[in-house]
Amino acid sequence: MKKIVKIFSLFAVFAILMTACDIVEEPYLKPVGGGSGPGPGPEPDEHVKKVLLEEFTGHKCPNCPEAAIVADNLKAVYGENLVVLAVHAGFYAIPSASGDFTADYRTPAGNELNNFFGFAGYPSGLVNRADYQGSKVLFKDSWEGAVEAQAALAPQADIAIENIWNDNTRLLHCMLETTFLEDLEGVYNICLLITESHIVSPQQTMQGIQTDYIHNHVLRSYITCTWGDPVGTSGQALSGVKQTNSYNFTVPAAWDVDHCEVVAFIYNTVTLEIIQAEEKPLLSK
Repeated sequence: MKKIVKIFSLFAVFAILMTACDIVEEPYLKPVGGGSGPGPGPEPDEHVKKVLLEEFTGHKCPNCPEAAIVADNLKAVYGENLVVLAVHAGFYAIPSASGDFTADYRTPAGNELNNFFGFAGYPSGLVNRADYQGSKVLFKDSWEGAVEAQAALAPQADIAIENIWNDNTRLLHCMLETTFLEDLEGVYNICLLITESHIVSPQQTMQGIQTDYIHNHVLRSYITCTWGDPVGTSGQALSGVKQTNSYNFTVPAAWDVDHCEVVAFIYNTVTLEIIQAEEKPLLSK
């Protein structure tokens, strides 16, 4: 696969992004099949491998905006086939008692995952929680290769998300329907969570504090516990069998549901590798 950053020499249009260590030029990107851009998408009945990129970050981390740009560029290329999750955890995510960084975007699940995977620095990430070049924990320069490797694998399961929203009570009912595409050994768990984008809040950058920084794909809460529940009742991967998991969650009033996404993913409980991910707006568009 060609490098994801492709600049069409025919156009001299650049967006100056002040959220990274240096001035970064945002290129025009060519989406791959299945994305939301003008490229060819999959046929309606075609099974698609979707990849989860978990970006561990913090609003006090001066290098993290540059990693967010990497994630955004990958999202522009892979479209709906890549799910991005920004997990605020670790030292740089600790809020201040006063000043610019009083917001707290940490979550119990994010803290637990941060401690479990033992990140040595930030920004760092996980791509399907799979090993890439000998490690699950990856710095941003490895994300492109890891996403490409995972996206090239054949899909082993499909996830369908159905959301029912009650605007009066702010109760969200989610039904997940999983269909494995082949028999797999081991036990598989499913996790469900909510993200929110377009959160305007200060961010430390290499050039100073940007007060109007836009935080996207922010993990707001796991609906399941951190490690999820068995798919269906047993977690067995049986080809062609539709298995369901249902959940209720009351969305806090401070969250803008117009910018919230529901994310689900399935993983092997021994290897921890995610075999399929799915994302759907909380509200029907």
